[in-house]
Amino acid sequence: MVIVGRKSEISELERCEKSGKSELICVYGRRRVGKTYLVEQTFSSYFAFRATGLESGNTRDQLKSFFQRLKEYGDDEKTIPKNWFEAFSRLEKILKKDDVRQSPHGKKIVFLDEFPWFVTPRSDFLMAFGEFWNRSGTVGRDYMFIICGSATSWIINNVIENSGSLYDRVTCQLFIKPFSLKETETLFRDQGFGWSRKQIVDCQMVFGGLPYFFNLMNPNESLTWNINKLCLEEHALLRNESKKLLEATLKESPVYNRIMEYLSRFQYGALKAECCKTLELPAGSFSRAVEDLVKCGYVHEYRDQYTSGHPIKLQLVDPFLLFHYKFLSGDNADRYRDFSDYRNDTGRYMNWRGHAFEILCMYHIEGIKKALGISGVRTTEYQWNGREAQVDLVIDRDDGITNLCESKYTDTPFSISREYEIELLNKAEAFKKETGSANAVKLVLISVSGISGTAHTDHISKVLTLDDLFE
Repeated sequence: MVIVGRKSEISELERCEKSGKSELICVYGRRRVGKTYLVEQTFSSYFAFRATGLESGNTRDQLKSFFQRLKEYGDDEKTIPKNWFEAFSRLEKILKKDDVRQSPHGKKIVFLDEFPWFVTPRSDFLMAFGEFWNRSGTVGRDYMFIICGSATSWIINNVIENSGSLYDRVTCQLFIKPFSLKETETLFRDQGFGWSRKQIVDCQMVFGGLPYFFNLMNPNESLTWNINKLCLEEHALLRNESKKLLEATLKESPVYNRIMEYLSRFQYGALKAECCKTLELPAGSFSRAVEDLVKCGYVHEYRDQYTSGHPIKLQLVDPFLLFHYKFLSGDNADRYRDFSDYRNDTGRYMNWRGHAFEILCMYHIEGIKKALGISGVRTTEYQWNGREAQVDLVIDRDDGITNLCESKYTDTPFSISREYEIELLNKAEAFKKETGSANAVKLVLISVSGISGTAHTDHISKVLTLDDLFE
């Protein structure tokens, strides 16, 4: 199967394979995003060794599993390694054999998948791996170790930002993001879905850009059918996926769930201090949890530059988790069994749909910037909730202009009435007055279905459509 997208990531992996030095590559990102698939599709024919950590195994279980992989790749020892120092010593002997498999450019590629799971309580795995790499990996030129894992915050803290034996040892880090709309469209076309771009947007607003979810879907059925089958039926495969997602990417702790559930209530984000106070969490535990959620890409943290004291705000920005907390958790867990039930709950549905589309726009900010002709301009993006008005997306630009973007998710072309034009102008005025920004303010409309006619558009500098997001 031809891999969809991931061109820059594949290019980086291929560059490392061709380099004249040993490489320690860290591939990380949330569960179900396609990390393992990316590595397998790129190098599976050339693995000199491959092993996968066990999700809930103790040290003995991990060593037993690693021992089986060592035997597969030519280890002659008959016993399970006593510890990880011995395990890596035996791996080194395999890699030094004359008949060890090598890549086209002479690299001995070792793939350690679900790397964080190897590190069990009181395990010497990380210490042994650091000792092995510092002794062998930094000396030779033909090792290419790829470590991969879903526990994003753990990988960042313990490998990429390691201050011990692995300090500054990672030569390449690849954070694998969810699919863009364009990549999703390519995948769906290859699999024969035949869906329109609007249907693909609707799909991504529920499932995010996770290839694993897309591969579970039936291309011969509608989006509604797939949502019911995968999320809403009593034993639906993804009904409890959010819990698994948080536990796999972070660690098992109710703190993460409580923070995410709280943030799901706020379309324009919540004050960080207020979140901590409301949840009555210890400041240290709360700060560490937020840091983890930000590193995983589930939460966007930014400083409100235009409010007294410049408070920090938090916003839930993961589509699948937003859908879960809006419709599948708490009191809503047993309320819905069919997606039509959501649509009939008009207020909740419309609130979610607007929120989810705004998140989608944030995910595709590069496409929006390209459509505005400002790809090379440094920008800061955020949502703004003032005393007199709210703005779906603010793009503060270093060239002295601020774009206030209004997103409209409608089933038919949006008609800009005189009343709506006045509302936009009042928003721009409120933004300038409350923020004191010296930038020129330009209004932008992002409409899923385009606009109807050109009346009352004189004060809108640009109208963007779905086609711009797909670029």
